Amino acid sequence: MNKVILSLVVPLASFAMIAVFAIALGYTFYQIHHNTSFGTIGVIIIGMALLILTPLIAFLLEKKTSP
Repeated sequence: MNKVILSLVVPLASFAMIAVFAIALGYTFYQIHHNTSFGTIGVIIIGMALLILTPLIAFLLEKKTSP
């Protein structure tokens, strides 16, 4: 693929993926907060799980794949 085209496609694709992730996560948080009995506590628990589990999983995968 041409480098000029690739230099345009990669940032746009990353922007689109981040936007989709943010919208999906926001919709999930909204639905949990307003339509379940978990309410605010459910949103806090999911946020804390994302905050803690994301680096933990990255660390474990890095540890497993390094020589």
